[in-house]
Amino acid sequence: MEDVVLIVGISLIFLFGWFLMKRLDQFLVENQKRIEEETVPQQKPCVRLNGDISPDELDEALSRFRSSHTNVKIAIYAPDEFPFPDNESDLTR
Repeated sequence: MEDVVLIVGISLIFLFGWFLMKRLDQFLVENQKRIEEETVPQQKPCVRLNGDISPDELDEALSRFRSSHTNVKIAIYAPDEFPFPDNESDLTR
């Protein structure tokens, strides 16, 4: 009788441990998916204005861009004078 109680008790402990590990595995999988979604590299936003544009249109385009991108640096250049910079250090020239 004591052996049966011992076997049933240990079986219940193993069953409870299995259940806990199954829940932990689900939690870790969901957490990993969330981490992978957050670390997806995002493209740098870019607005290209070609041709003749009035100062009012330029101001409107820049204000719309800045409203959707709060931490942004804006570089305005003339392609006739120098090519588009490849990296951030070239923007300061």
